[in-house]
Amino acid sequence: MPKKIQILPEHISQTIAAGEVVERPASIVKELVENAMDAGASEITVELISGGLQLIRVFDNGEGIDPEEVPVALQRYATSKIRKAEDLYAIDTLGFRGEALPSIAAVSQMTIKTRVPHSLSGVRMLCEGGEIKSFSEVGCPVGTEVEAKNIFFNIPVKRKFLKSIQTELRYSLNHFLRLSLSRPSISFKFIHDGRILCEHPKTESPIVRIEAILGREIYHHLQPVGFEDGEIRITGFASLPSFSKGNADGIYLYVNRRFIRDRMIYKAVLGAYRHIIPAGKFPVVILFLTLPPSAIDVNVHPTKAEVKFKEPERVFRTVQGAFSFLHGLTSSLTAESYEDQREGRVPPKGAPLFSRSIPSSSVDFSSMREGRGPLPMVRDMRDPEWNVERQTGLRILGQVQGTYIICEGEKGLILIDQHAAHERLLFEKYKKEYETGSISSERLLIPIAMELSTEESFILMSHLEAFQSMGFEMDPIGERVYAIRSTPSLIDQRDPQERVREILDELSFMKREGRGAEAIHTILVTLACHAAVRGNFGLRREEMEELVGTLSPFNLSITCPHGRPIFFVIPLEELAKKFKRK
Repeated sequence: MPKKIQILPEHISQTIAAGEVVERPASIVKELVENAMDAGASEITVELISGGLQLIRVFDNGEGIDPEEVPVALQRYATSKIRKAEDLYAIDTLGFRGEALPSIAAVSQMTIKTRVPHSLSGVRMLCEGGEIKSFSEVGCPVGTEVEAKNIFFNIPVKRKFLKSIQTELRYSLNHFLRLSLSRPSISFKFIHDGRILCEHPKTESPIVRIEAILGREIYHHLQPVGFEDGEIRITGFASLPSFSKGNADGIYLYVNRRFIRDRMIYKAVLGAYRHIIPAGKFPVVILFLTLPPSAIDVNVHPTKAEVKFKEPERVFRTVQGAFSFLHGLTSSLTAESYEDQREGRVPPKGAPLFSRSIPSSSVDFSSMREGRGPLPMVRDMRDPEWNVERQTGLRILGQVQGTYIICEGEKGLILIDQHAAHERLLFEKYKKEYETGSISSERLLIPIAMELSTEESFILMSHLEAFQSMGFEMDPIGERVYAIRSTPSLIDQRDPQERVREILDELSFMKREGRGAEAIHTILVTLACHAAVRGNFGLRREEMEELVGTLSPFNLSITCPHGRPIFFVIPLEELAKKFKRK
């Protein structure tokens, strides 16, 4: 009888181990750039071809590797960073496991060229699937160049899980920006398919590097952060309430210059902003925590993306203390302005509610719509029972918390989320216009210049065709600066940059390249969401009637474009049970 438990062959075990470190091309970029930083490099260049699927090359001017140690560097657990177990609790470098080079070599065709300062020549080593194929002397500059071709060439199953070129490129670019943000004293360059996407000269000022990566607009809203509690030191920058994003991509957390993801610190940061920025918005925070190496354990995650603190509660309190400057800002907000900020609305008193025109039913409120007449509604998703309720008279009783409209029907109560309902109506209207090619655009008298962050610029260029099909006309006029020349007529012309940024924030959530319908859907949803009436906003009776009157074609199970329910029905039988009448 054959044995069930067997020792895996070495090449299989190495491949499994490599898979923990190398998930995609971005993993290789991260590991090689961290190695270059540990080697004392002052200049680091990353070059990719086809998003890294075809080629990843990282070269630096660091200390290089001695010729006799190059083959040793390809063995697992070969490292110059630690010598004994105790060293694991005194790590002050980014790499230390001795896994990066052997893992990369195991899943690619890798070439290393390196030269140390005291040598007149360097060495070149070629590996394929973890096996050394050649080793020779070569002329090269001081430093190290690592080239990885055809990632996962020997693991076709894993290669199938890689995304599109643009998506893999974005993953790599994100790692590159996080690393370059942490070390302004190092020059960084990122090249893709022969074109320079990012170039950050070294500087002594962290804010200069932040401006280069995140953009000038964010730069003007940042406040320096500094706080100490014994051996715990916090520095960095945090946005004032005057600026916020639609996602958390602007939060960068570093512990001893290592980019990490930590729920505890993240919670402390968001908690500081809870009452001073709109709900659903996020701050921009670049936070550097410095602790004694013995106070953290960096050996808790295969890719070193997480750390474990010796005194987590103390770290949490220290992070909270770093944001004490925000406390004074909350007292300056009036109750009214606070609610406006929380809901993301600041309409002037007496301003028309439906300035973006919800489709009209029997009541004409065109005078409330900046001169526009009623617009047709997409009539579908009919539900006979719901229509019967409408035909027999659906009586509006009022609002709850300025957010939910209460209606009485023959069979019970129907509660309607006014924001979700209006958002759905606008989405269907915009979608119909897109499908029929009837979206109109308005040319701006004077083009508006908009500066984007590096990532925003990348997302925009990746989805430029989708923006154009929705009526936006934008073109680059400088490095990460774009001119908005035309916008769809369905958006507010006074602040088109804000609409573009909101769309870019939503697109950044997409897990894979949003070609065609995916990107279009995201743009439609974002435009509808930000044009719809907000919750916690009082409506006049005729406005409630107009909104409810347009909902009769919709099934009671329909949701808003984000998936939240629009209706909530309380049958009369349920009310009778609650009041013990049954």
